[in-house]
Amino acid sequence: MSAARHDLARSFLMEAVYRSRNSQGLGSVFAGKTNCGLGEGPVANLDLTERAQALFDELWTEPLTQAQLDEIRAKTRAWIERSDALDRDRNHFLRDFRQANGFDRTVYTEEQTTAYESGLERVNSGADEALGEAATSLLRGD
Repeated sequence: MSAARHDLARSFLMEAVYRSRNSQGLGSVFAGKTNCGLGEGPVANLDLTERAQALFDELWTEPLTQAQLDEIRAKTRAWIERSDALDRDRNHFLRDFRQANGFDRTVYTEEQTTAYESGLERVNSGADEALGEAATSLLRGD
């Protein structure tokens, strides 16, 4: 698998998450719910946006069988759910850190700043690694 194709798969999965977050966010707003900003849970909206459709068409130029389409949908849905959990981890890290150290980063000590940046980097790099693994899984079998 080429790096360019892997990047396209990552973009496709991110677009699926954006689409689902939009559905999830609107559901929370219309339901009057306010929690950590991500709604009650993942909403796997698998209707493709125009951008996602263009990425899909670039990734899979040959006709796909129903079984292949079902596998792509299942892997995309699994990533949306995993991404939701990773976003919650990030939000909970930020909430907990700010509760312990305050919201104003300009007054953090050097140690607090280092802990904030390294903690956020750890959460973000874990999410990035998981996205890469999901993209590899999506393309497996090509």
